[in-house]
Amino acid sequence: MTDPFYIYRPLLDLIGRSEGTDRGRGYNETLGYGAFSGGDHDLVAMTLDQIDELQTAMLAHPKNSLNSSALGRYQIVRTTLRKIRKQLKLSGLELYSAEMQDRLGCYLLGVRGIDRWLGGVISRDALMDALAKEWASLPTSKGVGHYSGQRASVSTAAVFLALEEVQRRRGLHTGAPVTAKPPQSASGKDAAAAGAAAAAGTCAAAVTETDNTLVLLLAGTLAMAGVLAVYLAWRHRTVIRAFLKSMGDKL
Repeated sequence: MTDPFYIYRPLLDLIGRSEGTDRGRGYNETLGYGAFSGGDHDLVAMTLDQIDELQTAMLAHPKNSLNSSALGRYQIVRTTLRKIRKQLKLSGLELYSAEMQDRLGCYLLGVRGIDRWLGGVISRDALMDALAKEWASLPTSKGVGHYSGQRASVSTAAVFLALEEVQRRRGLHTGAPVTAKPPQSASGKDAAAAGAAAAAGTCAAAVTETDNTLVLLLAGTLAMAGVLAVYLAWRHRTVIRAFLKSMGDKL
C-alpha cells in the first residue's frame, strides 16, 4: 500500500525521534512514558473521544507538574487535538490509529508552513521557527529550543537533512524543482492569498485521505497534454484549415 504521507515522512520520522516516542511505544506512547496516564495504553485502539478523556485524566494527575497531555507518536496535546477535531469536523468516534496520527501530524506540518516553504513563500528559517513552536523538541533556526528551559533534542543539521529529503521526494513525485524556490515577498492582497494557500497546504490537505501526489501528477499530465495539443494544432494549421474547408464544401 502506498504511503499517503511519503513526501513528508522524513520530517514525521524526525519528530518521532526528537519527541522520544520512537524510543518507547511509538504511536502508543504517552507523556513521561506512562507516568501520568496510569501506565501503558493501546492508544491506536482508542477513539478520539476516549483519547480526550485520557488526556483530561493526565492533566488532573497530581504529579503532572508539566501540565501537559501530550500523547501518541507526535505528542499532540489536548488543546491542539480538540482544535484539529473542530477544524476537520471529526466526530470523535474515529480511532487514534497510526494512520490517524500520521494524518494529524501531517496536518500540523501544513499549518506550520511546510507547503508554503516548498512553494517558496517562506524561508527555511521561518519554517524551522514555526515547527519549533509546535514541537518543542525541534530546534529553531538558531539551533536552540523555542521555549525557555527546554532544549531541542535534535540538531539543526538533522532538520536540514529531513527537509532536503522532503524536497527531493516532492520533486520526484510532482516534477517540481528539487530545491525549494527562494521566498517571495508578499503584501496586501498577495499576502492574503498566500495566507489562504497556507491554510490549504498540501500536507494539511492529506487529511482528506486523497493521495495528493496522484492529484498533482494528473493535473501536470493534463496540462502537458493541453500544451501539446495547442502546439500540434499550430504546426499543422494549414492542413487543418484545408480539412475544415473541405468539410464545409461537403455540407
